[in-house]
Amino acid sequence: MGLLALIGLVGVLPVSLAELAGSACPHLGPVPACHLVSLAYGTVLVLVLLRRLWKPSLFLVAWSPIFLLAAAGSGLELSGYGTCPQTESGIPKCFFSLGLAVALFVPFLFHLRQARPSSTRGDHT
Repeated sequence: MGLLALIGLVGVLPVSLAELAGSACPHLGPVPACHLVSLAYGTVLVLVLLRRLWKPSLFLVAWSPIFLLAAAGSGLELSGYGTCPQTESGIPKCFFSLGLAVALFVPFLFHLRQARPSSTRGDHT
């Protein structure tokens, strides 16, 4: 999960930095969406690296903006409303962020499953 969060953070930081110099990403009111996503990826990375801070609820709070903004941006892109920053080849970056959000969630689910006590997993021994 740490590597995926790092990839996401490295991918969004240039957009966040470009936003400081101009209008590089869409805004949610006065807040640039790329700044929210940068903060969220950074928080997920910290939670994964510093195990003493790990709590499933904190992961979900940090992960949710990544997923929701990427899903909304991808939906708008597919509907013909170009809102997401694009790669040099013209692919909306929110597609990649949505893929990373899903890829981050899969190991989270496995972690939850492993963390449950065996009596709640249906193991009747």
